[in-house]
Amino acid sequence: MAENYLDADPKVLRAIAHPLRQALVHELYARGSATATTLGTALDKPVNSVSFHLRQLAKHGLIEVDTDAGADGRERWWRPAAEDGLRVCRSDVATTEEGEAAYAIYRRTNVAQWASLMDKVFSHEQEEDGGEVWTSNDVPMLLTDDEAREYAQELFALMNKWMRRGQNRAEFDEAERRTYLSVALLLPRQAEE
Repeated sequence: MAENYLDADPKVLRAIAHPLRQALVHELYARGSATATTLGTALDKPVNSVSFHLRQLAKHGLIEVDTDAGADGRERWWRPAAEDGLRVCRSDVATTEEGEAAYAIYRRTNVAQWASLMDKVFSHEQEEDGGEVWTSNDVPMLLTDDEAREYAQELFALMNKWMRRGQNRAEFDEAERRTYLSVALLLPRQAEE
């Protein structure tokens, strides 16, 4: 598997900015690998549309064929190309006008998605019966910049530990699981003012 920073090519950034493609990448990271049929069912999307978008993601190196899965060879299995999720470094991408435009598209897509997610979390009534979990936390911490970096690394490692746990199908019945999306932000308090 490749490094988890996205290629500085603006076309790669535009490829991942599409909402369905982001959802497909999320599902692949949650599952480790999957077929177009599995992903179409999970996202309630037509398999032909899912297949098209998977090929586009593969064309840009964001996912790859999983040659270790699907022993019968009847369906193509896909997996993420990077092991620990994807990261975008604006300074790497936005070095040209085309890169800046691609970053703006990526940013708008993510801001809209995250705003929608936060709205859903705040409008959802938590089930008291132990059902699905919806939560949002904000925790102010007095940190040095070095401590903030350490915290971010620990949080990223924890999130990836749980992601990899869900990818190990041998340990659980997949029918009992659902994909959860965990979003974390860390920024200086004055940035929100």
